[in-house]
Amino acid sequence: MDTERVQDLARQMAEVADRVRAIETRLSAQLAATEWVGSDRTRFEADWTAQHVVALRQAADVLDEAAHVAADNVREQEGASA
Repeated sequence: MDTERVQDLARQMAEVADRVRAIETRLSAQLAATEWVGSDRTRFEADWTAQHVVALRQAADVLDEAAHVAADNVREQEGASA
C-alpha cells in the first residue's frame, strides 16, 4: 500500500465532504433569501429540503466515512509495518 497516497486520498475525500456541506448551506441560504412567493416556491422548497438537502448531506457523510476508513487502513498498515 502506498500509505502516503491513500492518506492524501482520505484528506481529499474529507475536503470534498466539507465543500458539499458548504454548498448545501449556501444554496439553502440563497433559496431562503430569494423573493419567490406561491405554491411553486412552497413545493420547490419542500422538495429541496426533503430530498436534495438530504441527498447532499448523505453524500457528504458517505465521503467522510470513506475518508475515515482509508485513514484507518493507513494507520493499520503503518502499525503492521512497524
